Amino acid sequence: MKTRLLLLLTLLPMLLLMGTSAMAQAAGGQVPKMKIAIVDVLSFRERIGELKAKYDKLQGEFTPRYQQLEALQSKLAAQEKTLQENRSLTPQQAAKLSEELESGKKEYQRMLEDSQAIARKREEEDTGPIYDKLSKYLDQYCSKHGITHVFDARRLQETGIVVFAAASANVTDDFVKEYNKVNPAPAASAAAAPKKP
Repeated sequence: MKTRLLLLLTLLPMLLLMGTSAMAQAAGGQVPKMKIAIVDVLSFRERIGELKAKYDKLQGEFTPRYQQLEALQSKLAAQEKTLQENRSLTPQQAAKLSEELESGKKEYQRMLEDSQAIARKREEEDTGPIYDKLSKYLDQYCSKHGITHVFDARRLQETGIVVFAAASANVTDDFVKEYNKVNPAPAASAAAAPKKP
């Protein structure tokens, strides 16, 4: 269902454009020239300097929390193994261990959900403005290069709706290079500052 909706949403603008083109041709008008490009949006996280710096900072911030979750998960796994394999436990010991295990699982789930919610919120706070800036820059980039339509490479790959796309249609490398030149990461600009005479 979700794939069909995504496919419909992807194809709808193209169908509308084709209908508009057909009407323009029938009316004797010029058909606007289409130039389609493909951009790998998911790669921005690692390749856009500003985003990479923010994600590295977030990872450092949340690493202790996730290590704590991993330690709790290991403890729970050990308790579960003990409960399953140790036949010498008295019924009272088994009941107590079982109760501790269930309590630990609830605590783990709560900590996991809380951590994920906090991480999502922090990610939005830290990267949202950069993604907004990227979107505006993509508009400028498309205008500058005469690009009329941009598709996300990963979504095209997932849906399989594109049969062929020339390698030159993927403008990710050029876009990333131009964006990083105009919007250098704070660490990169700080490192470049001492080099000036």
